[in-house]
Amino acid sequence: MAIHIAGGHVIDPGRFNGVADVLIDEGRIVAVGPNLTAPAGATKIDARGRLVLPGFVDLHVHFREPGFEYKESIQSGAAAAVAGGFTSVCCMPNTNPVNDNQAITEFMLERARVAGLANVFPIGAITKGSEGKELAEIGDLRRAGCVAISDDGKPVMNSLVMRRAMEYALAFDVAVVDHCEDLHLAEGGCMNEGAISTELGLPGMPSAAEDVMVDVDPHDLQP
Repeated sequence: MAIHIAGGHVIDPGRFNGVADVLIDEGRIVAVGPNLTAPAGATKIDARGRLVLPGFVDLHVHFREPGFEYKESIQSGAAAAVAGGFTSVCCMPNTNPVNDNQAITEFMLERARVAGLANVFPIGAITKGSEGKELAEIGDLRRAGCVAISDDGKPVMNSLVMRRAMEYALAFDVAVVDHCEDLHLAEGGCMNEGAISTELGLPGMPSAAEDVMVDVDPHDLQP
């Protein structure tokens, strides 16, 4: 079925930015330009005064299946994503059990296939159970379909473990999504450290808690 999106402000970063029509045929964009002629029988959408954008990508979502489906399932999360214009999402590994092995990754991808909504790209854990102690099987996670590794909101405090993780990530061509927070410096804090935290009498987390972890994590690895 053909779709003719007419007269909208089309923004395709790096390619097009202006008022134009978009022609879609069999689910694929076949033409973008002003005053296009649509094939007979095409469904027309009047987009005048509206923005026409590519599908958004969210690099950090929490689809809590398996284990915490009462918070968010892959089905409900993917439905929410497409309702907001997001066609692809990357799921953090804070599931139960943690997505630290091939079986969990494959389960998530199968649930996403059944949902048939947004593209779901799992992010595997850096360490087993996201406990920061022992590396997960990064190669298996990559082969199973993970696009990145992360312990989500938990920093890997052991610098040697983090170095090994980044070496494996380099070898398997997988991105590292690093939570940079020195837990010792940030311990007990409930807001940014500064004048406001002092005025309120609340324990603050210094910016150094992030800076220190950025400096400590390995930067000298070469492909």
